[in-house]
Amino acid sequence: MRNFLAVVIAMLLLPFSILAQTATGKVIGTDGKPIETVTVNVKGTTTSATTKADGTYSIEAAKGSTLVFSFVGYDTREVKVGTGFLNIQLQSKINDLSEVVVVAYGTQRKEALTGSVGSIKAEQIAKRPLNNITTALEGAIPGVVTTSANGQPGSGLSIRVRGFGSINASSDPLFVVDGVPYVGGTSNINPDDVESLTVLKDASSTALYGSRAANGVVIITTKKGKKGRNNVSGRFMQGV
Repeated sequence: MRNFLAVVIAMLLLPFSILAQTATGKVIGTDGKPIETVTVNVKGTTTSATTKADGTYSIEAAKGSTLVFSFVGYDTREVKVGTGFLNIQLQSKINDLSEVVVVAYGTQRKEALTGSVGSIKAEQIAKRPLNNITTALEGAIPGVVTTSANGQPGSGLSIRVRGFGSINASSDPLFVVDGVPYVGGTSNINPDDVESLTVLKDASSTALYGSRAANGVVIITTKKGKKGRNNVSGRFMQGV
């Protein structure tokens, strides 16, 4: 009888023993060094822990659950809990600083920038159905306010980079296309021909363009031919 009760109790406690297991491991960076105070969270729950000075952690997590590792300056990573020691390597976001952006006087690496600059690449533009290049700025760059000028199809947006700087004069930013100030309509610029959009938001933009840059500068860089294999893409619209 005692053996029977022991078997029944063991069977009842078996699911709890499977669920309540401790996941342990170590978190390191791309340089192989341990990272301290990384937040380890069981996805979908409030259970969390942080790594110690040597990068190790310990957290209660069921087998098959997902652990979320997050830390400032590193990409967030999700890993399923299995068995054994779970070592994690986080990828640093420092590589983003090596990106080259267009500024008023040419190009510059992000890590060397001291001004306020926002940039949109061709890959981001291609993901959005645009009929005017100014629409790409809508909700894409912090500090840039866009409003609909009118309801006409294909019309551009009213852009305010540095607020309303004048009562009578225009508050529109200066548009520069491939280094030349542009005075035409933005509807004449094909979004598929644009390589990048850069918005210069602070006063440093006046270093080259003077008072015309008082309301900010939108630099448009168009695509150019490159040596190597040709890539051809097309966009088709079905007629009504």
